[in-house]
Amino acid sequence: MKNHMPFEQFNDSYLKNILQNSENLNKAYTSAFSKISEQISGIDQRFTGRARLLPYSELLENLSGKSRLFAYSELLENLSGKSRLMPQDKLIQDNLYIDLNKQISSWQKLLQPSLNISQPSRQLKEIVLASRVWDKSFTEVTRQIQELNLFSKHPALVQSLLKPSRVYTDFVEKTYQRLEQSPSEKFDWALETSLHLAEDQLLTATELLVNIIAVPEDEELALREIDLLLPIVQQDELITIVESCEEEDEESLILLSPAAQASAQVNRIWKLIVQCNEVMQTKEQKEMFKPTTKLIEACTNLHWIIPQNKLSFANFIDYFYFTFYEGAGKDNLRFLIKHGGVLDEKTDCDFIWCIKHLRNKWLRHDADHGKETDIKKSWKDLSDKFKWLGINHTPIREEDFRKLHRSLLKEAESFLEKILEKLIS
Repeated sequence: MKNHMPFEQFNDSYLKNILQNSENLNKAYTSAFSKISEQISGIDQRFTGRARLLPYSELLENLSGKSRLFAYSELLENLSGKSRLMPQDKLIQDNLYIDLNKQISSWQKLLQPSLNISQPSRQLKEIVLASRVWDKSFTEVTRQIQELNLFSKHPALVQSLLKPSRVYTDFVEKTYQRLEQSPSEKFDWALETSLHLAEDQLLTATELLVNIIAVPEDEELALREIDLLLPIVQQDELITIVESCEEEDEESLILLSPAAQASAQVNRIWKLIVQCNEVMQTKEQKEMFKPTTKLIEACTNLHWIIPQNKLSFANFIDYFYFTFYEGAGKDNLRFLIKHGGVLDEKTDCDFIWCIKHLRNKWLRHDADHGKETDIKKSWKDLSDKFKWLGINHTPIREEDFRKLHRSLLKEAESFLEKILEKLIS
């Protein structure tokens, strides 16, 4: 990485403040590393959920790098090119400054109490590891933003791409506050497991996202404020589970969390999308699922959405619609045989027509529109779609929307597997 620009060279007070805080965080890391460098191998290996992450010893060893300011200085140099910004983009820029500064300050506050303790604690190691996961994810995403010059081209998309890092930071901060007030060892275990699980999910989601990020030809974002509740929901699930379970390791405990399993399925879906696109490109054809602005936004957010009501389920369906329908060509769906694809419109695409009907006849538009016969047919079709997804009535309760969510994730994975199998056969 090139040498960062010292904060003294920035005229903007926002930039100076962020880089000063970055310097302070870097000093905290240096101090933390000096305390735990001889105990790297002492990270508790009971956490089998962590074993599938990445070499944590390497993360810790990287702390010894002198004056490493992550990707912040490069990002800030890019953001500071105000002459390129339209007036409406200035607000986005200011929000990014505020958000980034808040995240850096949060990690510094998390580290500081542990640094003031004479003996290095397991908590210090855990906080350092969590912060390095955040740093790794943030750095990889911002590197893509820099290389594609997305800030000057699509500043609103940049704001969306960096949202998961904020969600993760807020979650870690709140979880350590809960740990300080924990009433039992089982409660501790659930909270710690949720932290390790969120680390895994952030890194996995980031790895998939950087394979999707591109310079989109369009500029149309959904631009809704979406609640990314996965870490919170699965933490609550784990707290409930540990009270009655007899599992002894994190891996087994995680398998009992429906939200965690849904997230894992989203990961598989995006891996399949990347594979389908790669196969098409090796055949010198267009990507089957084109990285439009909305599709990139969907990839950013779908990992973290757990529908709990009609509103959040509608957001989930929007992202599926942007990915599988609009992202695949809309009126000329690239996966259909008649448009050069491999699927039959009548026998292979129930999943697609289900998404379209749920969105257009229930969630974003009114089924009670048109002639009376058309209205009756719309409601009959909607009832059939619910039954196809496993419920016999209009979804009302949280458990109804969670079931629809699980069913659609399963159908999406099967749909993509069918495409990939036909592409390579």
